[in-house]
Amino acid sequence: MTRLLISITLVLGMLLAGLPAVVSAADLILEPMPDTLQKAAEGAASQDDRFFSTAVSMIKSLSNGTVPLGSQQMKVNSAYSLMKGMNISPERFDEAKATLAFLYYSVKAGEAYENYHATKKSVASVTTGIEFYDLAQIYYQTSSAWWELIAASYPKVTLYTLPASSEPFPEDDIGVGTVLEGLKFPILMEHRIPDPSKPYQNDEINTTISRWIEDNIDSIPVNQTDRNDQSKGYYFMMGDDVAKAKSTYISLSSRNVPAEFYDTANYIDAFLYLISQAREYYNNYLTERTNIASATDGRVPYDKSKNYYDQAQIALNMFRDKVSDVKGNTTIPEFPRFDEVPLGPQLDSEGTLHDYWGGTYW
Repeated sequence: MTRLLISITLVLGMLLAGLPAVVSAADLILEPMPDTLQKAAEGAASQDDRFFSTAVSMIKSLSNGTVPLGSQQMKVNSAYSLMKGMNISPERFDEAKATLAFLYYSVKAGEAYENYHATKKSVASVTTGIEFYDLAQIYYQTSSAWWELIAASYPKVTLYTLPASSEPFPEDDIGVGTVLEGLKFPILMEHRIPDPSKPYQNDEINTTISRWIEDNIDSIPVNQTDRNDQSKGYYFMMGDDVAKAKSTYISLSSRNVPAEFYDTANYIDAFLYLISQAREYYNNYLTERTNIASATDGRVPYDKSKNYYDQAQIALNMFRDKVSDVKGNTTIPEFPRFDEVPLGPQLDSEGTLHDYWGGTYW
């Protein structure tokens, strides 16, 4: 694996002078960017404005930072997912493709870098993880090559860096995006700006969010036995719709609304986005708490999950009395207790398996 990565790096290094060759060489080995961007027909309406306004927000957020990690990586990936299927005018298609490729390979670089540190710290790993760092370098070189094609459009932006393999893992940056009044954490992007020339879709938003709350909050079983002895908070957090909340947020944020509904739409978006972030970190908590290869009890992602969860409730407070089919006193359940999920067996530095109380399994 390492020899292969070194070979790819040498090929990329020799071809950096010509972008098409670099990308082609990388795509033969690396995960290629899905070719889903659409070229609008001559004279047909395009989505250029929306595509590039989203790109500007994301690219500025990456300036002077590191490869996108944690919540920042999720934001870039969400933006990429939103942009990749848009219809772009022929005049700006090449620029859009380069922009999309830059975001895609930026995410891949961040993922590889996270895998490097996860492998490096895992007590069950049989390698130092350096193969993932080598992969992160290749993705970083690829994204840098695409960046060179679009950098002139962003004169005040400095390309992010890939930390050295010897540096500690950077702290997760949750300060990227737009912070709505009353909230602590930012959302990926604000709601679509109202367009009076197009049909309004606020009724669709009202229906979607009211049904979401009815299905996932109002319908939580009262009896604990009907929840498989789980707390209401755990039952809610592990629901399928909570897992898909981010895609629901992205879908609703593109709906056209009248100006008087704009703030309400933003808080509905924020609720779904923040609850999706809470679920992401709760999944990390579950993994760290129960995985035999984990060296922690999951406290860090648990606390992050709870912080996002609390902010989701505040966002809900901001719109619940403005949507007709949502009760004015609706709240999400109390967040699950830290010890609701038992600590799984742990391996010590000598490879001995211990249970929660310190007893030896074998």
